[in-house]
Amino acid sequence: MKRPDSPIHTGRTSRTQQLNQTALAYQATVLQLMARLLDEDAPPEVVHALRTHMRRIQALLELYGDADNARLMAHCVGRLSKLRALHVFGQYLVTIDASQADLALVDARIHKQVRKLRQAGAYETIAQAVRELPFPSSTKSDAWLLERLDAVRHDHQRRLRRLVEAARDSPTRKRLHALRLRLKTVRYQGEWFEPPTDEHRALQKKLVRLQGLLGTYEELADFRRWGKRLSTMVQGRIRNDWKKARKRAKAAPADLSWLRRALSTNKLWCPS
Repeated sequence: MKRPDSPIHTGRTSRTQQLNQTALAYQATVLQLMARLLDEDAPPEVVHALRTHMRRIQALLELYGDADNARLMAHCVGRLSKLRALHVFGQYLVTIDASQADLALVDARIHKQVRKLRQAGAYETIAQAVRELPFPSSTKSDAWLLERLDAVRHDHQRRLRRLVEAARDSPTRKRLHALRLRLKTVRYQGEWFEPPTDEHRALQKKLVRLQGLLGTYEELADFRRWGKRLSTMVQGRIRNDWKKARKRAKAAPADLSWLRRALSTNKLWCPS
């Protein structure tokens, strides 16, 4: 689902007002999607869009310094993570021409996870949390926002330097996943300050590709575990794909100088 078009730019509406409007648009989208999820049988595209928009809200709250509610959004995203991963697993099995028996086993796991979420009232809890979010006031000055943006950029620099160094020294799955989550936040926050330059667009595309590379490894690591009850053919294909994805993911932290330069020179945010 397309994200709300709320570029932050100079004009009659201040940047802080535009950002607040973006937050309210994200909130409305999440609540609409959650209403669909309550009525339907968890369509994969709805679950994916929900998690993406809540991640965007989380990134916005982090930008404003609201750590508690940012963590709340991260928790809400996490409650849907297994369901989303199972959806992706099912789609992966279709692409590799898995048998109907294998597909049926995964479908059964998906339905079991949906029942578990419904019985726990997870959908209602998430909707309530998003509905009650106290978004920052739009009365804050643009000067405050730009100062805050600069502070966040420096914080990203510090965090990414530590994450990259740790992943380069010992590229464990946990460290690569943490790097991927940080890259998502950097990208989402960078998207708000438009119109972007060609250089900005190119950097965003590089972030998307890097996230995809790390995400594929994370997904296939789960698939290996979930595929133990599936056919030998599927297990072998997952194992081979996982090995390739692991090799690419572990090599990724070795060459991220472009990201460090982008953050140090403010190339990922274009607020002017």
